[in-house]
Amino acid sequence: MGYIIEISVNILKQNDNKDHIQEIITNYMEIYNHISFYENYEFENNFRFMRTHKVMTIHFDHDDNIIITQFIKKIKNIYGIHIESVYNDISKSLLYASQYYLNFMMDKYLAKKYKLNKRTRSYSEDDVIILKELYKNIQF
Repeated sequence: MGYIIEISVNILKQNDNKDHIQEIITNYMEIYNHISFYENYEFENNFRFMRTHKVMTIHFDHDDNIIITQFIKKIKNIYGIHIESVYNDISKSLLYASQYYLNFMMDKYLAKKYKLNKRTRSYSEDDVIILKELYKNIQF
């Protein structure tokens, strides 16, 4: 395949703009030649926080990292959209995971392993270009 990107939108905060945001994301997916996508809804009522998010999982079948980085750059500039994870399907490795994703979506053991591997593993040139777009202020 290529890369799998998960993004989320808070439904309660973006209630008025959710159709507009959906249209923008769909346009970007078509511009950057996605293979497929699916959407899911997360509803969690915990006494600490309430999560009502729409999660979109987008598959790209490209070895061209420029397309992926351009898509990430466009998505990051939209208010209310969060990138939850970026997964390299070729090397079967998780490149990026948000703090929420690490704390609540992943198994504790896997999250700890991800944090350790993030510091010690070596990345391919394509992965480094994508990670530089995700972490604008960090040197690799």
